[in-house]
Amino acid sequence: MSSAFNINALQSMLQPEGDSSDSEDDGPKYTPADIGTGAKPKHKIPDITPTTVKKAPTGKDIWDEEFVPEGVVTDHEETRPRPDYDICYKQNVRTEDMFLGMSGKNPGTNDELVLTINLPGAKSADIDLNVEDERVDCWTQHYALRLHLPKPVISNQGAAQWVTDKEQLRLTLPLKKEFDFMP
Repeated sequence: MSSAFNINALQSMLQPEGDSSDSEDDGPKYTPADIGTGAKPKHKIPDITPTTVKKAPTGKDIWDEEFVPEGVVTDHEETRPRPDYDICYKQNVRTEDMFLGMSGKNPGTNDELVLTINLPGAKSADIDLNVEDERVDCWTQHYALRLHLPKPVISNQGAAQWVTDKEQLRLTLPLKKEFDFMP
């Protein structure tokens, strides 16, 4: 009988007489029976729809010009055709890599990105080239290429070579390593 008395004493300590958890002031109470019956909470959820929402652009555009960051030129302004190009990866392999496996390189480890752009009818003097860490821009009188690279490169350490007989521009760009301590 003393254990029942102790439990009642503990209950009265934790929940004083005037405090009832069944009051309506605690907010809406839901039961499993309320699911799907259309019961709505008694309090109103505030409307947080912004008043400055802009209308979607019309036509085939997916964004309006005011949303494009400053200094970005979009491709749709260019009327010259895009030249054919190939992107390959190159791995610098030495003798100790092949026979001893000392550098830790594996087939998935790439050192350089090689971009070959076919520019028929162009001369090396007519090419305007701009290389950035994540983008290459190449313009001639007849072609225009704005290419976002699949991996970041070290743009100021690259090399460009014009292959006259094939009318190709070959760019060799070292890839940025995610970790400097890895080969």
